[in-house]
Amino acid sequence: MKKILAFISIIVVVGMLASCGNDEATTEPKSKPKPKTCEQIEPCKIALQYATYIEQGAEDKAYKMETEDENLKSYESLSVAKEYVANDYEKYQHHKIKNYGVLEYKVIPGKRYVYKFRFADFRTGEVKNSTVGISKKKENYFTNAYVGGALKSDITHNGVIAKYKKYYSTGLTKQEKDVLTPNPIEK
Repeated sequence: MKKILAFISIIVVVGMLASCGNDEATTEPKSKPKPKTCEQIEPCKIALQYATYIEQGAEDKAYKMETEDENLKSYESLSVAKEYVANDYEKYQHHKIKNYGVLEYKVIPGKRYVYKFRFADFRTGEVKNSTVGISKKKENYFTNAYVGGALKSDITHNGVIAKYKKYYSTGLTKQEKDVLTPNPIEK
């Protein structure tokens, strides 16, 4: 019995010694992994949902996500927004923007973002762009659409144009990424 215990002890000690050096000793906290898709970033996920509502023709749902600023609302009231819900909404209400490329501009990090999406139109299949602004007020995110796209001034803060990051939906090929990459707003 002593031989068995001695043998097990030797194996445990050898195992511990073999694992030494595999992990770095550090007092620094581990950094968070960088997000790889829009769905992993809260404001981007909200902008994608808003773009999806617009694409579905759900004007009422999009209206509810918009800013509290009356000058930036798409319609004068929710009841008016409901009047503009697309006639074919029922056909597209469960569709989601699955394959996309997006440029994320952190105009004021933590407060204001602009997202330029590129994806296939639900009805025609043609590739198109949709630009969505996101503002954070207290703990809530509000959206606004950029009809005709955003301008340089929309992505500029204190005279500096915000840099962008690119994100793609998962599973895209290099060729699909080339087609779905939006042109930068500042060009």
